[in-house]
Amino acid sequence: MNITTNKVRILLIMGVVLGLTLTANAQKKSGDAAIGLGMAYGFDIATDGELGFNANAYYSLTDGIRVGADFIYYLLNDPQFQSPRFFEVNINSSYHFVNMEVLRIYVLVGMHYASFRYDRPVIASDSEESHNEFGLNIGGGVELDYETIILFLEPKLTIDGFDQFSITVGGRIPF
Repeated sequence: MNITTNKVRILLIMGVVLGLTLTANAQKKSGDAAIGLGMAYGFDIATDGELGFNANAYYSLTDGIRVGADFIYYLLNDPQFQSPRFFEVNINSSYHFVNMEVLRIYVLVGMHYASFRYDRPVIASDSEESHNEFGLNIGGGVELDYETIILFLEPKLTIDGFDQFSITVGGRIPF
């Protein structure tokens, strides 16, 4: 089974989940906040892409606009590097163009900082190599709000810096 087949399956599963939105609760309003965790997949980090862990926090400025930050640490498994480490920090703003009781669909723009470090195979006083990049994010997302948990799917493209496409799925707890 190839990676493309797995991507199609993930998208189909998310489509089924979207179809199961039967509960009703409140829309996102100004002053609402949420923190969450998720899994990310970066398609252009290594030859075949890499899985990562995501932590995020968001705050609603108005009924349709919110700001937030997230951190993604990727689990690199690339044999050409020794002890590779790759993480990114994103600061995004999103606009909910669908803000219903259970379902929210949004677009996002933001700033991106990424750092890639690895140990060189040469024994020297400074054997660590690092690359840091700044970029811009554009993307969107879908949220299902079940009052006690908000499930989300967020595809995002980072341009400039480490150009890559990533998808994050997870949950947020509103407070």
